[in-house]
Amino acid sequence: MESVFRKLQKISGSFFISLPKKWVENFNLRSKSPLRIDIRSDGSLLISPKISQDDIPLKDELVLHSSPYIGREIVKNCLSGQTNLVVISDKEIDRKLKNEIRWLVRGLPNTEIIEDQRQRIVIQNFGYRKIPTKKLIQRQLYLIADMFDNLIDNLVEELKDNFEQLRRFYFILVTHIRTYLRTGIFVSEDTDFTPLEAMDYRMFCEKIEEIGKILRDMRLSENLKEYFLEIKQYFVDVMNAYLKKDLMNAHKAWIGKEEILKRANSTIKTLGNEDKDKIKDMIRIAENCKSMAAFI
Repeated sequence: MESVFRKLQKISGSFFISLPKKWVENFNLRSKSPLRIDIRSDGSLLISPKISQDDIPLKDELVLHSSPYIGREIVKNCLSGQTNLVVISDKEIDRKLKNEIRWLVRGLPNTEIIEDQRQRIVIQNFGYRKIPTKKLIQRQLYLIADMFDNLIDNLVEELKDNFEQLRRFYFILVTHIRTYLRTGIFVSEDTDFTPLEAMDYRMFCEKIEEIGKILRDMRLSENLKEYFLEIKQYFVDVMNAYLKKDLMNAHKAWIGKEEILKRANSTIKTLGNEDKDKIKDMIRIAENCKSMAAFI
């Protein structure tokens, strides 16, 4: 990261600093160009060009006209922070399309159909704004830890329930991040992260959800439990490094994946085909954990 230094100047009671000429030219800025200034929790300032998307307001109600692709529009707008959607049609909405809309809405967090008529469907999001973004990430990490335990104890129904919770929390987080990046508005109680940190949160949680999908579909045989416990510990190490913002242990976890891979290669030689596939799934978990460590 390049650093530049400027002296603070005072003119008519106000304080100023000059911006690097190269930076101004790179973004095609000129006199009176709007800039965004984020005041971070550590007291530092982040200055960035104000992109045109920041000017897009979220309406209290968005009307969508029914079409074969309406499901895609519903999901896109819900994940972008829209709280009220009205789907209207000049004629009766096709039953198959209605069922598709109902199915999609059931899969979205805190989202319900509050009006369902022949030519009109009203969809509303409830309460997702009140959950702090960082708490969402923390909750997802603990749910994965629970899913590891569910597999060890062969609690299949709890495993599935925890994955459904994980999936909902992930969708809420995506809503937070997309709304912030689209409008510049914080929709949760966290108001001190930057656009770059927002993207890191999104990618970090994509890895969490991927681990959840692998665990949801996995079943353990007795001769794999020892190696599975190593994978669980690897995840816990990454989780603790993230929660404590421990860069040293995050780096140790990042380079630790190679040792786990060596043990997998020695273990896999003695296994049957089904167990070999499960070992490969565990390696995928380790790869996702390594990627998570890189975002800490």
